[in-house]
Amino acid sequence: MRADIVRLLSSCSRTLPGHPDKWMLGPTGKRLWVDYLDGAPGFSGRVDFIHKMNLPLLFSVRFAGEEEGAFSPARVQWRVNESRVDARRGDYTFFERKLITWEDEALSCQVWENKGDKPLTLELCLPEGAALGVPYRFPVCLHGVSPVMLAGSTASWSNGQLTIGPGEKRVFLLAAAVGLSGEESELARRLSALLKEEDPQGLMDKKAHENARWLDSVPDFECEDRQLTACWYYRFYLMRKNLAEPGLGRLPGRCLYEGRSHRMEKTPCQASGWEFSRVIPLSVPLQAMDARWTKDGQAARDALGALIHCMDENGVFAVTSVDACQKEYAHFAAWALYQYYLVSGDAAFIRAVLPAFKRDARNVYERTRKGDALQIERTHALTGKEYQPSFWFFTQDCFPASVRPAREGYTPLKRVDRSVYTYLNFTGLSRLCRVLRDGDEEYFAGEALKIKRDILEKMWDGPSRCFYDLHHETDEKAYVKNIVAIYPLWADMTEEAHLPILEYLLSPHYFSLGSGFASCASDCPVFSSNGGWRGNYFKGPHGCMWNGPSWPYTTGIALDALARQSKKYGHAYDAAFEKHLTEYTLEHFRAGDSAVPCLVEFYDSKTGAPLSEEADYFHSFYIDLIVRHLAGIEPTEKGVVFHPLRTERSYFSLLNLHVRGTSVDVYYQKKDGLRYPYPAGYAVFANGKLCYQGSGREPVFLFPYPEEKPAAEENG
Repeated sequence: MRADIVRLLSSCSRTLPGHPDKWMLGPTGKRLWVDYLDGAPGFSGRVDFIHKMNLPLLFSVRFAGEEEGAFSPARVQWRVNESRVDARRGDYTFFERKLITWEDEALSCQVWENKGDKPLTLELCLPEGAALGVPYRFPVCLHGVSPVMLAGSTASWSNGQLTIGPGEKRVFLLAAAVGLSGEESELARRLSALLKEEDPQGLMDKKAHENARWLDSVPDFECEDRQLTACWYYRFYLMRKNLAEPGLGRLPGRCLYEGRSHRMEKTPCQASGWEFSRVIPLSVPLQAMDARWTKDGQAARDALGALIHCMDENGVFAVTSVDACQKEYAHFAAWALYQYYLVSGDAAFIRAVLPAFKRDARNVYERTRKGDALQIERTHALTGKEYQPSFWFFTQDCFPASVRPAREGYTPLKRVDRSVYTYLNFTGLSRLCRVLRDGDEEYFAGEALKIKRDILEKMWDGPSRCFYDLHHETDEKAYVKNIVAIYPLWADMTEEAHLPILEYLLSPHYFSLGSGFASCASDCPVFSSNGGWRGNYFKGPHGCMWNGPSWPYTTGIALDALARQSKKYGHAYDAAFEKHLTEYTLEHFRAGDSAVPCLVEFYDSKTGAPLSEEADYFHSFYIDLIVRHLAGIEPTEKGVVFHPLRTERSYFSLLNLHVRGTSVDVYYQKKDGLRYPYPAGYAVFANGKLCYQGSGREPVFLFPYPEEKPAAEENG
């Protein structure tokens, strides 16, 4: 039975982390969304358009003669597709439903009832200089964008006021269509259609249903663990919330943002500081690993396809907004492209984007190496792991008292993570080239072998049983156990002799400290589970630090590495995988409460306390772990292999999982007939036909993919 996802994920406590009086909104438009809302009816707070805008107001309602902020909601119910607000004061009651549509319309349906013997007068608040029915241009121009709004209402506001008489109940709609200069006629058409609806509540039902329709692309999952079930669907909500379509400049189509909350200052109509509402190449492959499991795979195509518009003047993928390319973060996007292909078989898409991915990989490889195949990182933040202590291992003081300013005082390194990413990218490209009969297959395969050789020969230290970053000139090892030490096992390039590194990963004295995996081992002199450097929180309490906090980004990668090695070596780490998957799942909920889904950027690795405030942060993968390791569905080049990890869970099912046009259903239960009408163990179906029943202890080839036509035939 399909879960009621909207109800499963609803919450009455979804305030902005750290700001209990600021409310979040579930649905987002292709360009319009809310960072946070005040408690007032309507849309006041911080509203964004394409990128960060900090628009303070679209419209709101207050009591005549009172200051903004006097309204206090009694209850706000957050849903993925709308918010519902209840309030009561004296003799009146208030109920509101509000949402943003994909077409960038902000809707508020309000129900006011006056049960007293005196009239209640409401006042409409609009931005200064704005009026209903007249296009209004916000006094902001960021990224070359100046939003335009057209607002209207089904109620008549005489001089901006509306009176509700004693015993009277009024239901009305307030709406704003938001776009760009030049789109005024389209905004007017859309607003007119909204205001013509005779039943505002019926309109909200329709729009809320449309907002939830994207969830139809989600495979069905259930488990006796409510948190695991909720987390599965919440991860798909993260995709929908962060799906954007700027339709402008360097971002002409759909893409996935790293987040739609922001660390920036909240100054009205300004945007200073870092923001996540851009295409960030480091995040794209993490997003695509999960997004490939939507039923149509479209979200993965959106994320990966957007990268071809994000190539900077050096021919590499870079952080991109509609008007500029910026930093060049390390990434494994070409490997994720290959992983997408394994699920989809979409050779036409691969053929269209492959030239850009090849160009990026070649240019990154040649620009970031010297003397061997290992990749040098000269800016410590650009592997996405700023302030990892290994960068300061070779300084005169070795982990000095201060590491600020960030651009000084550290040594460039041959990095484990960047080198592994490049190995994965080249491996993925070689295999895609083989599929498309592209002549570059041999080049990418050959260089991947060189990278693998150098990682295993130079970065591995036998006596201490760990992989280390290297000095960029001397190849001396930086003896800091970073979480990236697990990456070679994740890339499956290692042998049994390298397994002892998992003892560090799973030890409570190194990485396994209570919540996720620490970003560096606790034996490092500058380790801090909650950030800061030797007690100096120079980036503030929420500043990004990789010297000890736990990051979902690398917890997911470490869990994948653990599962891969467990399957390879007799399922030795299955129990550890399940334990740490539970820890990872808990990080998706505020204080572990499954009623409040709220994933942020990083956490205290001991307590699990969130250390950042960017709610619904999409910079990791999780769904892929459930599909491949709990449910055991492993896509390969020739077909699907079934190989689950052993589980102590009582039951679970994963249904309507689409792989190369085949619908796959997986059922598991500990005892005969406990939940499903099958014997204990696993029952796997392909297009409704039973293809496996048993314990799942050994890998089984389930079914082959349809035979592909040669590339020449496809080209006609």
